[in-house]
Amino acid sequence: MLFVDIYKEKDMKRLALLLGSLLSVPAVADANKAMDLYLNQNYQQAFNLFLDTAHLGHAKSQFNIGVQYLRGQGVKVDPIMAYSYLTLALDNGFMMAKQARLSVEKRLSETQLLEAEKRAQALIKLYGAKGTDNLENKFVYARSVNPTPKRTINPDAEYPSGFTRDGIPGFASYLFDIDRNGVPRDLVLLQSYPDAAFGQSIKEKLENSRYQILKVSGTLRTFTNAQFSGVFRSDSMSPETKANIVSKQKQLLGQAKAGDINAQAELASMLTLMGDVVEYVVELAPEQVVAAQELPIRIFFKDEMQPSFSYDQDIEGNFHNFSYLVWVDPQGKVSKKKPFYSHVVPQQLIDNALATLEKWQLTYLEPQKVKAEQGPYLVEFFYNNEPKNTRFSNYLTRSNVSIKAVVNKPKEQLADYWRKEAAKGGHAESLFLLGANCNLPLLSVAAKNEFLPAQVQAAKCILQNDELTTDEQQLVENWLQQASGKGSLIAKRELAGLYARTSNMRSELEQAIALGKEVIDEIDDPWMLEFMAAAYAKLGQFEDAVSLQKQAVKQAWSKDYFMAPFEQRLMAYENSEIAPW
Repeated sequence: MLFVDIYKEKDMKRLALLLGSLLSVPAVADANKAMDLYLNQNYQQAFNLFLDTAHLGHAKSQFNIGVQYLRGQGVKVDPIMAYSYLTLALDNGFMMAKQARLSVEKRLSETQLLEAEKRAQALIKLYGAKGTDNLENKFVYARSVNPTPKRTINPDAEYPSGFTRDGIPGFASYLFDIDRNGVPRDLVLLQSYPDAAFGQSIKEKLENSRYQILKVSGTLRTFTNAQFSGVFRSDSMSPETKANIVSKQKQLLGQAKAGDINAQAELASMLTLMGDVVEYVVELAPEQVVAAQELPIRIFFKDEMQPSFSYDQDIEGNFHNFSYLVWVDPQGKVSKKKPFYSHVVPQQLIDNALATLEKWQLTYLEPQKVKAEQGPYLVEFFYNNEPKNTRFSNYLTRSNVSIKAVVNKPKEQLADYWRKEAAKGGHAESLFLLGANCNLPLLSVAAKNEFLPAQVQAAKCILQNDELTTDEQQLVENWLQQASGKGSLIAKRELAGLYARTSNMRSELEQAIALGKEVIDEIDDPWMLEFMAAAYAKLGQFEDAVSLQKQAVKQAWSKDYFMAPFEQRLMAYENSEIAPW
């Protein structure tokens, strides 16, 4: 993470204005909109939206579904389902459901109560605090570690000129790919808080950065879904500025506790910006773990302590994440450990993790202070069992482990807690942020709710597969068509590429050409020119294909693209041949 420190006089009014200026883009189906519909007595629509977010694990939506079943608002009166959803809300910590459930229970016969309990347990199994479909559990089987290749050119990020004088803190993050020449491509803004200027500064840094080129089995590979974050903050922030931020934070906290998902999302951003926990310390809510009275001595972790793992075709699933709480003796050996997960993990990976812990010989950063056993520390394991990919190098990181000292904080002070709460409520930007690294269960929800960046990213993630099922191709096509209709140039290019590579239908090839013309009217894009050329070649119009491919070669050279594929396809078209992909 990038830190830019400044030491200037602060302007309090401007800070207050900016901290209140973040506008979250609402999803079509989110808990805020559902509540607005409910209050306006649009009960049927409210019920449908609440149901969507209830099934992400959003406790308040689960409570509201229970109330609507109880009152017959937008759905037929059903006290059994009312009891079931109120029980589900209680399992997710929404204590207001307790009294409501008691009133429902009085209306049920003994037989009905048994049926209600049975249905409640079925719902809890899916959407409860540890449910398989609860948003919390959509991270355990996702890629959580995706280390970006080393940067070979690393320009400074300029503190936005409009904020330097005032000392306004901010941060921004981007999602991007790194092509076979080490050049960042397809930059997509993830966040820029509290103003877009911070995002622009990070964008300029990335556009001028270059990364290590990765070669696998003699061929260069693209690296996809790289992320970079930059934080602009002063260590000498005045007491007045801090007081203003604290005031804004208290306001957001009140709104967040009341269930406002937009406030929850902004509070998560503010806590991220102002957090003072260093990289090798993790915050956990006290109800999750009771730590030592004092922060354990920090530990120096060597790269050779990483687990050794290679692809295993007998292990089901591509990605696995699980954790342990460990304690370390004064000599740096793990003295005890406790599993810190509740989901199913393949035994081969558990054995690998335990063998790794057994071998550890850790070093304390301040050994002179170590007088007794230290802990707990949170040890997080990640295993990547995805098959090799002929186009991307991401699969090379097969395993990763980190060890962090534990800091106990109330969950209301944790950015991660509020980000997930907002996502459970259907907040599209939060779903996109949490799912950006190709966590398709999360991206798909945001894409379904017509959030454009999520539609494009979800489609690109599926397109990383070498072969698509009919259903996958249709899903990708639908998302890209919707995003193209909203003006996304990346979506238009990806849709044109899908048609040019995979289709032989005249209508789709002509659509690829039409999309290409729309894109090249806006920007110079050698990939788009290449897709148009491929479409013309499949239509038998090789003269047009050669002309466009020559333009693609020229633009690719001027923009530092990897040249070999462009030149090979030009040669094929000049020989009236269809170029392979």
